[in-house]
Amino acid sequence: MNIQNPDLMYRLLVQGVVDYAIYMLTPAGVVSSWNAGAQRAKGYTAGEIVGRHYACFYGAEDRDAGLPDTNLEIATRTGRFEDQGWRVRKDGSAFWAHVVIDAIRGDDGVLVGFAKITRDITERYQQQRKLVEAKELAEAYSRQMASLSDFLDSVIANIPASVLVLDVASRTILLANQQAQRLFAQAYVDLKGLPVGDCLSPSVAEYVERQTAHAAPTRVGLDDAMLVETSVGPRSLRSRTVPGKQPNGEGEYVLIITEDVTDELAAYAQIHHMAQHDGLTNLPNRNLFNERLNDALASSAEDGSGVGILCLDLDNFKNINDAYGHGFGDKILLMLASRLRKCLRDQDTLARLGGDEFAVVLPRVKRLEEAQQAAQRLIEAVAPAFSIDGHSFAVGISVGIALSTPAGNTAEQLLQHSDMALYEAKRNGRNRHEVFRPEMEAAARVRRQIEIDLRRALHRGELQMHYQPIVEKAGNRISGYEALIRWRHPERGSIPPIDFIPIAEETGLIHELGARALNLACQEAATWTNGETIAVNLSPVQFKSSELVSMVALALADSGLAAERLELEITESVLLDNSDGNIRTLKALKKLGVRISLDDFGTGYSSLSYLRSFPFDKIKIDKSFVQEIGQSREAMAIIRAITGLSSSLLIETTAEGVETEEQLRRLMEEGCSHFQGYLFGRPEAAENRMQQLDWPVV
Repeated sequence: MNIQNPDLMYRLLVQGVVDYAIYMLTPAGVVSSWNAGAQRAKGYTAGEIVGRHYACFYGAEDRDAGLPDTNLEIATRTGRFEDQGWRVRKDGSAFWAHVVIDAIRGDDGVLVGFAKITRDITERYQQQRKLVEAKELAEAYSRQMASLSDFLDSVIANIPASVLVLDVASRTILLANQQAQRLFAQAYVDLKGLPVGDCLSPSVAEYVERQTAHAAPTRVGLDDAMLVETSVGPRSLRSRTVPGKQPNGEGEYVLIITEDVTDELAAYAQIHHMAQHDGLTNLPNRNLFNERLNDALASSAEDGSGVGILCLDLDNFKNINDAYGHGFGDKILLMLASRLRKCLRDQDTLARLGGDEFAVVLPRVKRLEEAQQAAQRLIEAVAPAFSIDGHSFAVGISVGIALSTPAGNTAEQLLQHSDMALYEAKRNGRNRHEVFRPEMEAAARVRRQIEIDLRRALHRGELQMHYQPIVEKAGNRISGYEALIRWRHPERGSIPPIDFIPIAEETGLIHELGARALNLACQEAATWTNGETIAVNLSPVQFKSSELVSMVALALADSGLAAERLELEITESVLLDNSDGNIRTLKALKKLGVRISLDDFGTGYSSLSYLRSFPFDKIKIDKSFVQEIGQSREAMAIIRAITGLSSSLLIETTAEGVETEEQLRRLMEEGCSHFQGYLFGRPEAAENRMQQLDWPVV
């Protein structure tokens, strides 16, 4: 070998390099030489690659993008191209390559080709990528931690509770959120980093020390609410303490989470109060009343004293309430509660059980007279009229008294006994008190038995209708009858309506009883051949039923009675009770074609507005005025006013309770159109009813 030939030595050197791919390209990019390093890097032998375009070393995507030609163009223009990128071996595998392309020119400057050097740096590239990825991951993690830290700082700052973290050894505050700053810090003081005693008021510092003293390493402490003088005033605080170790191993800390429960406790107290007190009068309600009663009975069992119960009910309050509105009624109840309270001892409990019902617990009563005196004081306190918005209202109360016995009573028994006494007070004239007596219990059992028997009577056919004639002035004839229900008990004989009608109204049986009376009256009247009318009384309680109008329509349809022959009698209390709704019911009844009569006019809260709000067919003058026609100028004046009013409104009038010819004569002179009473006949069964007058009307 001629080692003195430099070209040969250079060629042998290039061909012997195995770590670099070194080869030549023609100006068109065709491989013209190939060394061992190129074969090792790319897998081609010289015979396989020489003569092919070097674009085969690029991936399809790079070839489509024209990258091989672009790189040669850069090398031609600048003299050198250098880059890193993916290249493809003969077997199709890719490697990361460092590439240098130098433009080779002759002495005349003409391009004669390119020298291309490629080195496989995949391993170094991958290591660099791993370093980059590790750096990016670390930076991302750092950003994530920073974001998380910001997030946690925001969460802690906005937790509704106050958060303090205290170093156990130094008593230094490590963390304080916004709520802690507001609640505990003195003006413009940042708590973080300061000892507890230097930055908190004495009361707050004492509270914090008390909480942290509970934070043993093995437990979580939770204190009951405490009243603390804070920077925003006295507040009820409840804290939870959690001990822990600092992450740097430099000591222990205690986390104090404090809730301001002032409003919560106030709301709870308000709810508790509302659950035990009446919303209008603020008096104890039935729940608290029962609790106080049981407490009083328990105490009386220990000291041998007695317990008195007073049940109170306002007399005729409902009429006032309905006539003037619930606003007036509520004002009366408020004033009433104030009056009643002043009559009682501090240890007594006055409660409103509902509506106009009140009750009193009298603990430690030694004599019955004490309870009676208390009841009388209450009655006298209510007696003066109530003045509201220019109106004067006089109401009274009835009081039932029950006293516990040495043998002992349950709360339920005492309430039942006082309620029975209240019933007796109302029955005996109202505005008075009555003391429970054992015989009242027997009377209550009788009322209960009447209710039971009345239910049976409705199904056994024991009820029948009697008819009292109504005489027409014009024509001197019987124009119709009033239907009056009668009950013949199989064992007790005849039971007066006054004994069972109120019980039927109290128990709701009046709806079934009223339907039975209406059906019987219509069926029997349909058989009469002279066309007489039939008057049937409707209880005010019946107007509470939405089925009343359909019940009347069904009675007419079933009996075949002409609607104009049926006269329905109502009292003024119907108009007082839910008057707007009842006026609508009356108009619906009138639409059926029946006649509507206003019974007992003048005995209640009579008002001309009744006669303006509904076209009544008849007004009935109560027998109490008729019976006093010869002795009372006031009675005569009322009769004259009613007949004059009726004449002006073209409404018929029926005078009830006519028993003498003198009464009849005076009533005829005053212009009454119809008459009813024992003078003409008593109520009789249908088959025995009077069908014509035995003597002419004077």
